[in-house]
Amino acid sequence: MEDGKMFGSRLRSLIKERGLEQRKIAADLGINPVTFSGYVINKREPSFARLNELAGYFGVSADYLLGRSDVRDPYMKHLSGDLEEFVREPENSGYIELARDIKIRAENITDLRKPQGTS
Repeated sequence: MEDGKMFGSRLRSLIKERGLEQRKIAADLGINPVTFSGYVINKREPSFARLNELAGYFGVSADYLLGRSDVRDPYMKHLSGDLEEFVREPENSGYIELARDIKIRAENITDLRKPQGTS
């Protein structure tokens, strides 16, 4: 798939996956519905700030939305499939931040264990 078309395709998939309507998402994010539709059909590109908002709304990385990565959320990839599925359930969404915090702390511990002068 052409790189420029990946954003709209990923956005469409996430909308369908979650059973949402474009106008609801647009209203939730304060985006003009016509503008949002333009994102979905690859006629418009979001600003960096808007891209970040969309990634946060759907719980994925900006790289995933742009097609630069197939990893939806790099902070979740350390979880087993079952645990990630559990965390992604709407009623368990509070655990997403916990999973991200655990990943960040694990990375920090790994960095602290590295010998001085190496990267």
